[in-house]
Amino acid sequence: MSDMLLDSWEEEAGAVILPAPPEAVELLRKAAAAYLDTEVALNYLIEADRLYGDYIPVVLGCYKFRFYKGMLREAIPYAQKAARIMGTHLGLSESFEEVRPDDAAFSEYEQKPRFYMFAMKAAGYLHARLGETEKALRILRKVQELDSKDRMGITRLIGVIENGGREEEE
Repeated sequence: MSDMLLDSWEEEAGAVILPAPPEAVELLRKAAAAYLDTEVALNYLIEADRLYGDYIPVVLGCYKFRFYKGMLREAIPYAQKAARIMGTHLGLSESFEEVRPDDAAFSEYEQKPRFYMFAMKAAGYLHARLGETEKALRILRKVQELDSKDRMGITRLIGVIENGGREEEE
């Protein structure tokens, strides 16, 4: 499920986000090339985030690295940051709790609102993986509220979390 979540999020990002400046892309490439040396790769990512942290490709790069390295707690702020950046583009409240279903076309296939929800879904998923069930469910139920047609399958994910990580048997 984790790879599917990440791939879906990246697909949404690619469709709605302007590319990062070439200098940011170069730092991300250097981080990718140094992937096996976590400290070196992190230094490139920290620099990319410091200089170009308002570009979603940089935020996604920082998120992905930490996610794949199992640094789940460290990945959460990047999922939240991606949602904040997209929320700003959509004119949403900075407070996730204050966002309402009619603030954007959340239940449709519009890419920017979907990306916003994917980012929050990622944050909720990470909290669940860390055993922080209450935080996870609070975030995911908010996404469920926004996505009234459940196009993102949040109801199923909530069910798995409420069932202790196991899918219900049919």
